[in-house]
Amino acid sequence: MSKTQTQRKPTAAPAKAAPAGRVFKFSLKGIPVVNAAMEARLEAAARVPRKDRHYPMMIEAPDA
Repeated sequence: MSKTQTQRKPTAAPAKAAPAGRVFKFSLKGIPVVNAAMEARLEAAARVPRKDRHYPMMIEAPDA
């Protein structure tokens, strides 16, 4: 028999599967809580045009 036709042995399943849920665990210490006021401030700052920020050119659709 060639190597491709030999019967394969089934591999054993891991003894303990990972539990469902969060996989990465990291500390949230030092990360401030985002409240409505901070979210509004961040949203407003994102809308302010800046010198080095390039916006895509809007192309008008031709009238048919």
